[in-house]
Formats: sequence, C-alpha cells, structure tokens
Amino acid sequence: MFFGYKVHMIAEAESEVPLGFFIAPANMHDKLGFGKLITEIRKRFSIAEDAKYLADSAYDSTDVREYLHYHGIKDVIAINGRKYRKSEIPKDPEYGKRWAIERIFSRLKEVLGLSKNRFVGKKKVEIHVYSCLIAYLVNYAM
Repeated sequence: MFFGYKVHMIAEAESEVPLGFFIAPANMHDKLGFGKLITEIRKRFSIAEDAKYLADSAYDSTDVREYLHYHGIKDVIAINGRKYRKSEIPKDPEYGKRWAIERIFSRLKEVLGLSKNRFVGKKKVEIHVYSCLIAYLVNYAM
C-alpha cells in the first residue's frame, strides 16, 4: 500500500507468476477485488478442471465461494472467525502454496523497490507497479 493505493494480484502458485493485477484505492477491501481479478483471469486463460483458488480469510465470503463453485473452481480459503465461527485454516494440503503470493509481494517490495514508491497520482503509481512487475518477471519467472 502506498499513497492511497493498493495492488490486488492473482498468481499461479507453482510458478509464482502473476497472472493479473490492478491498482485500487487503499481503503478497498481485498474481497471486493476478487470479482475484477477472477473475471480478468477467466477472459485470458482457460481454467483447469481441478483448479483451486487459494486465499486468506479476507476472501472468506459466501459470494466468493458461490462464484468459485459455480465455475467449478475449488475454494481453499481460510475461515474468518466472526461472531459465532472460529477462525480456521483449510485442511487441504495445498493451502500452504498460498504463500506464493506473499513471496511475490515480498520480492516486489523488498528487492525490486515496490515499497519505495515516491510517486503521487494513480497513473504514476501504475507505471511504478508495472516497472516492478516487469523486473520481477525478468528476474524470477524466466
């Protein structure tokens, strides 16, 4: 998050390659970015029959789970402990692969300078994010 903006991203866990992203106001909840990201991915890529969507508890909502199930994607989403529910990590052994997105963001921020943004204005922030992502792909994904 920087100067009022946040990067929302979806990536392939095995290869740690970002598949889609967008920049939104920092006060936008992660769950609200889900629809935009998954729609973009479904337009660009064919989704395997055994596809899984790995996510932290910010994506724990009926809307997200119903959308995934409707499109034949298994949800592996941590349960957000609210009122009468206890927080819970999915038992699916592949949930650990969710850390791929955290590694991507860590490299972008700590190694490639994403967190050192000094630009103001969405267009300038977008250019900075694109530059960091290009550097990431050249260094880590090729």
